[in-house]
Amino acid sequence: MANAVNYVYHLVMGRVLGPVDYGTLASVFALLYIISIVPQSAGFAIVKFISSAKNKEEVADVYMSLRKFVLRLAWVMMIAVFFVSPFMAKYLHIENVFTVALVGLVLFASLITLVLQTTLQGLLVFWGQVGPTLVSSIGKLVMGLGLVYIGWGVFGAVLGIFLSVMLAYGYGLYLIRTQDFSQKYKQIKLKPFVVYAFPVLVQALAFTSLFTVDLILVKHYLPEFDAGLYAALSTLGKIIYFAVQPISNVMFPIVSKRRTIGENYHHVFYLSFLMAVVGSSVIVGFFYLLPNLAIGVLYGQEYLVATKELVWMGLFIAIYTLSYIVVSFLLSIGKTRIVILPFVVSIMQIVLINYYHGSILQVIQVSLGCASLLFVGLGGYLGYYQVNKLYAKK
Repeated sequence: MANAVNYVYHLVMGRVLGPVDYGTLASVFALLYIISIVPQSAGFAIVKFISSAKNKEEVADVYMSLRKFVLRLAWVMMIAVFFVSPFMAKYLHIENVFTVALVGLVLFASLITLVLQTTLQGLLVFWGQVGPTLVSSIGKLVMGLGLVYIGWGVFGAVLGIFLSVMLAYGYGLYLIRTQDFSQKYKQIKLKPFVVYAFPVLVQALAFTSLFTVDLILVKHYLPEFDAGLYAALSTLGKIIYFAVQPISNVMFPIVSKRRTIGENYHHVFYLSFLMAVVGSSVIVGFFYLLPNLAIGVLYGQEYLVATKELVWMGLFIAIYTLSYIVVSFLLSIGKTRIVILPFVVSIMQIVLINYYHGSILQVIQVSLGCASLLFVGLGGYLGYYQVNKLYAKK
C-alpha cells in the first residue's frame, strides 16, 4: 500500500509538473536515494542486531545506544548536505539552491525515523515498519500536491517530503512507546555494529547508485525534455521494485532470526525469490504488450514518444530487483564480502554512461548490461555457497 501511494505520487507529479519540472524533481529524488544510503545501511544493521538480541533487556540496550549514535550522525550529515547543495544545484542545472538544501532536512528526519522503524522491524512488529512509511507516503502526496498547486513548484514538492517524514517520525515515536523500553540502559559497544554496517553501506551505495545515478547523469547530459522522459520511464520501471522489494524487507529479519536459533531458513529465500520472479515477469510482460497504455494512461500524452524504451527499462529494473533480493539474503546470513561485486558493477555503470549517453535508449542499455552482469555474478556466488554447504554437511 505504501509503495502504491509512492507510485501514485510520481504519476501525479509527472502530470502536474510536466516533463521539464518533473525531470528536476526526479533528479532531487535521485539525490535523496543516494543520501539515504547511510540510513539504509544503518537500517539493515539495526534490524540484524535487534532481531538477534536474546531478550528484551538486550533489545533496549541496542535501541537506546543506536538512537543516540544515529542522532549525532544525522546532525553531521545534514550540515554536510547544506554545504555541498550549491555545487549539486549547479551540476543538475537547478536554479533554486534551497530546493537541493531541503534534501539535508529530509535526510535528518529520515535518520531519526529510521531507528524507530528498523527496531520494530527487527522485533517482527511489521506494522511499526510499514505504518510510518504509509503515513509518510500519504503525507508526501497530499502536502506536496497542495504546495505545488499554490505555485511553489518543485520546491513545494520537496518541502512536502520533509513535512511528511516528520509526520512519520511522530507516528513511529508513538508506536515505539508501546514496547516500554526503559530509559535506563547499558551502552553497547558500537564496533560490531559499525563493522557489520560498513559492508552493508557499500552494498547500499552500489544498489542505490545503480538505479539513481543514471537519473543524475541524464539530467546533466541530456536535454531537459529528454531528462523528463527518462525520469518517467525510470519511475514506471520502478513499479517492479516497489512491488517486489517489500518481500526482501520481510525475508531479511526472518532469515536472520532462524539462522541465529539454528532453524532452516533456505526455503524462506527460495519462496521470496520465486515471488519476485513472478511479480517482475508479469509487469515486464505488460510493458512489452501495452507500452502505450502504461505511459499514456499513467503519465499522459506528452510522454508517449518514449514507448519503445519502456520494456528495456522494465528489464533493467527487474534484473536489478532480483539481484537485490539475492544480496539481501546473503547479508542476512552474514556473507558480507559479496558487496564487493555490486560496488564494482555500479562504478562500471557510472563510467560507461559518462562515455555512452547519446540517447535515452543507450543509457538504459548500459544500465541493463551492468545489472545483467551483476545478476550472473551473484548467481555464481550463490551456487558456490550452496555447493560448499552441501559438501560441509557430508
